[in-house]
Amino acid sequence: MAGVGPALKQQQPNVMSKAIPTKEIRRLNVANTILAIRYPTDGKIRSRKVISRSKASSSGKYPSWKMGRMLQWESPHELNAFRLLDADPAVARFEEQPLVVSFVLDGIEHDHYPDIEVLVDGVKELWEVKTQADASRTEVSRRTELMTKALPTHGYKYRVAIAEELTATPRLQNALTMLRSGRGDIHVVERERLRLILKHTQKLTWSDVLAGALGVKSKAHACRLILEGALHFDMGKVLEQSTVIGISRAGASHRGVFE
Repeated sequence: MAGVGPALKQQQPNVMSKAIPTKEIRRLNVANTILAIRYPTDGKIRSRKVISRSKASSSGKYPSWKMGRMLQWESPHELNAFRLLDADPAVARFEEQPLVVSFVLDGIEHDHYPDIEVLVDGVKELWEVKTQADASRTEVSRRTELMTKALPTHGYKYRVAIAEELTATPRLQNALTMLRSGRGDIHVVERERLRLILKHTQKLTWSDVLAGALGVKSKAHACRLILEGALHFDMGKVLEQSTVIGISRAGASHRGVFE
């Protein structure tokens, strides 16, 4: 994935594993395996409740322009993941607490709740957002190993996004800049005007954008087109006046951003 990849560890389990209550624990004489994947029912969006009064200080809602709704997060690290996913044009959609994975590890049955489901470049991924310390714990790393091996047969890749890497600048700062200014949609007439401008543009820098190269709403329109993928720059580097903003001439019409 182009925009968020560096913040991921490939041996990742995205899923906040939660063992069933002690009194309900069942020991099964089977190999380590995934038993079932359960999805929300009765029109529900999430597999479990995220925000509650007891979590008021560490949870909240994020307004995703891409998903067109408020997504619930239960840690600042998940919020950072949402921001990065929202700013990555390779990501078609992402949803919180999407399902429950029932699995057996060392003969004990558990329920596992993924933090985020991501559709990127046509591939479905399940993410677990964890600090480096938590991801390194033996029980978590062993669960990660099982999920990484077993989930592909169920149609998912498994990832652990390391919290400390999600906060690394300048990627997160660039995402915030794009999201701050680029949430507003662009009217169809304005899109055509921008298409004509960019069609004849040989080189575009961030300085040009700030100077009004794309019109009165130059910055807002540039940020929106970067979020959509019609324009791009290296999100892993500091955004400076001299930063070259690439024009996705071949990919823009394919993504529909000028349609």
